[in-house]
Amino acid sequence: MGMSTDLEQMLAVIDFATEENQLPPRDWEASIAWIQSAETDDLIPLLEAFTIRPAPQTPVAQNLVATVLQQLAWRAGSRADNNDTLPPQHLAALYRHWHGADATRVWLLRCLALQYDHNSLTTFAELLVSDPPVDAATALTPLFQSKNYDPAALFPRLLDGLSYTSLAVLILDLANYTVREELLDQHPAEDRQSELTQLLGGLVRELEQLEQKPQAAATRPNDAERVSESVSLAVSLCDALALIGSTSAISQLYQALELRHRRLRLEAAASLIRLGEDEAQQALIQLAGEPVVRLRALAYAQELDLVDQIDEKYKTPIAEAEAEVAWWLAQPTQMGIPPTTCELVDSRTQHWPGYDAPMPCFLFRFTYQFGNSQYSNVAIAGPLTHAFATSFCDLSAEDAYAGFAGWHVDHEEIYEVEIDPANPTPTVTEYVGRIERDGYEVLTPSLLGFFLGEQTLVAKAVRDGEPGYVLLENTDIYWRPQGPDDPQLLAVDAYGIHKGHKLLRAFN
Repeated sequence: MGMSTDLEQMLAVIDFATEENQLPPRDWEASIAWIQSAETDDLIPLLEAFTIRPAPQTPVAQNLVATVLQQLAWRAGSRADNNDTLPPQHLAALYRHWHGADATRVWLLRCLALQYDHNSLTTFAELLVSDPPVDAATALTPLFQSKNYDPAALFPRLLDGLSYTSLAVLILDLANYTVREELLDQHPAEDRQSELTQLLGGLVRELEQLEQKPQAAATRPNDAERVSESVSLAVSLCDALALIGSTSAISQLYQALELRHRRLRLEAAASLIRLGEDEAQQALIQLAGEPVVRLRALAYAQELDLVDQIDEKYKTPIAEAEAEVAWWLAQPTQMGIPPTTCELVDSRTQHWPGYDAPMPCFLFRFTYQFGNSQYSNVAIAGPLTHAFATSFCDLSAEDAYAGFAGWHVDHEEIYEVEIDPANPTPTVTEYVGRIERDGYEVLTPSLLGFFLGEQTLVAKAVRDGEPGYVLLENTDIYWRPQGPDDPQLLAVDAYGIHKGHKLLRAFN
């Protein structure tokens, strides 16, 4: 089967980038858009060509090839209903050939998952378990977003992956999903409930030991990672054992209920209640008072007909917004743990960019206490949940809302461009001169902001001995002090507040 001109040109670009480590042409993504409309017979030569090439090694080549495979995955997702699938054996051959190149080849697994047919899914399960990638979530995510497939093609083979720490949580969660969404009548792990019960018991004992262990500075990061992994797996096990109806696990679930970790205690309580243990109801009701698990506790209380027993103060919009902030901050990508305190600073209902109706908006000041030191900042909940690395503590509520709105807006005619202070354009030089004639000492021109045709210069400056940012828009000059708290506002924050005010004034 011969190669098309499009394919030949694409491979030539990849080969050149691999050999010379050169960036591709600017129209690279447009030049591979043909993959979306290509016939299956035209794409098999692409997979065969990759299979006789080594896995991409340089970052440039890896990004190019990953982009091609992402196009294949998107094509698979768009054509799954038409049974227009790429041959699983070709995808599997390339996956095995590129062993170790996980950042690239994981998209081959995702392509198999998105095709949803029996052969693709059985191939997917075999590859995932026999040669798991580092980022298995990328491969498995489509199976949590669809009900248009038969999980019998995945199980019980996927359960053999429970021995891998990186896979166990995802596989159990997928098994639980297939039962909860009624894709299967019987839990895939029902025949393994004794194994799951023993695994839960072992995790609970490990977590007990870690809780009792003195927190030496040298071991704290490793212990935190072990706790996070153990809790995640224990949570999935609690859910699975409850869905299976495994009363033999009740003892282990009660032991989990005694641990300090609130997320695991909540899951253990809910699982016990599902297994008929009414004694666990009080634990779930009390956990609604913990902001970091409040939203999930309320959802479980609703499911288990306990919501009327939850204190009304935990069911208000403010309490739910506080819970959103605490949960967001506790994510590994943020602070990793919930704040010590979280206090409401302001609440109001206002129009917000991207929403048709007015939105309830909340500002919370959160604080982390670390021994004798502490860290505080301000977060928003409502139209979005977010906090910045720079300090918003000294901003007024209006400025804080504006800063979040300016960051949140997504519009092709609203953006910023950084300025190279060593090579300012004539326009920037002119703007700086106008600012200096107005009495400011310009230290660094930082960025140009573009807002629906209007242009704003943001420059780091000093006024009357005070550091801050000066903004020139048309003939108007605005001053924004940098603030006393550390970390101080950046130029992009100063402009974010400025454009956020413009947005909120327009919408309200």
